[in-house]
Amino acid sequence: MSLSMFKNINSLAGKSKILDGFAVFCAIYLLPLMMVYLLIVSFSRRNLEMFFYPTLAGLFSAFVVSKIIYIFYIEKRPARLKTTNLLIAIPKNPSFPSRHASLVFGMSFCLVFYSEFLSFVFLILSCFVAIARVFCGVHWLRDVLAGAVVGFFSAIIIYYLLTLI
Repeated sequence: MSLSMFKNINSLAGKSKILDGFAVFCAIYLLPLMMVYLLIVSFSRRNLEMFFYPTLAGLFSAFVVSKIIYIFYIEKRPARLKTTNLLIAIPKNPSFPSRHASLVFGMSFCLVFYSEFLSFVFLILSCFVAIARVFCGVHWLRDVLAGAVVGFFSAIIIYYLLTLI
């Protein structure tokens, strides 16, 4: 099922310069723009915790939890298939879970403790990042779904650990 879902999404790559450009933008540049925007909002609200905790949750998700999973489970990227339409460079780390998805979803889920509306917007943007990574040929659909789950649990863990201090 995952292979067919991947092929359905990735088969659209290379058919429209506008769609390809949007997907590449979402896969590479949307995450840093989200972080910059969150920093600006946090400064304007004079609430740096609103930036610090979600960012920490995202980083914890991507660089601690995902690294632990990489030790026990290594999944090759879909770029190894000759039929994959590849639009961006292939990352060197394992495919499962998606580090990008872990980071953006970790941030987005942790934001709910500060602004439900902003969390909702960030969750939608996170979906764009995740689907774009599949569209561009560097992740399986299960990679980004696992990244969302890892991000969810990391957000809860980080938020509650930091509020206990």
